[in-house]
Amino acid sequence: MADGITMSTGLSLTLNEAGYVVEQSATAINRAVDRGVIKATLHRRGKSRFRGVGPAELRFLVISGEVETKLTPAGRKAVYEAIRRLPGDANRIQLGVMEFTLGDADRRIAARLQQLQDLKSEVEAREGADPVLRGCEASVYEIDALTRGQTIAEIIEDYPGLTPRQIEIALEYTIVYPKAGRPLPTRSLKRMLGDMADSGAWRVESDEVSSPRLIP
Repeated sequence: MADGITMSTGLSLTLNEAGYVVEQSATAINRAVDRGVIKATLHRRGKSRFRGVGPAELRFLVISGEVETKLTPAGRKAVYEAIRRLPGDANRIQLGVMEFTLGDADRRIAARLQQLQDLKSEVEAREGADPVLRGCEASVYEIDALTRGQTIAEIIEDYPGLTPRQIEIALEYTIVYPKAGRPLPTRSLKRMLGDMADSGAWRVESDEVSSPRLIP
């Protein structure tokens, strides 16, 4: 994507994707939509439907800090609406004596959109199954869960060939595309079995073992 971002691109991101692009939490983006600060529309991607935002919302979110310190809520709304009405490749808005340029915001958005694309290219989506890291059979959600109970070194030991960068990719991916449903184990099966053995869960106490008796 070039420096400029236009409303004609047809770009539509989920709220989580938008949070990644503008480097804000998904909670903050959802709050902005729920409070009417920005608008989201219903979109379909494959079989899924989601609330999506486009370039105008991304631009506004990037400059929201600057706008918030200079304008009242009504003024911020006016800036957002002005951004939504910008024609073509225009990247400058003026409200009274105040002027906002969006060139830097557009370049930042373009760079983050490329990062999002690069992130997705490192993960292989599978029909009816969890996505996996390319070149590895490890589910990104499984790797993400293991980081809560194991060290990076332990995870790599359990998955030979896995790199720290791939683990980082799994963590980033699961933030943008979180898994629904029950949480996954935070220890690998190998380590859970090892933990049970170390705790003596399978040890048979000597007084529990009876010697066979001969019956006369």
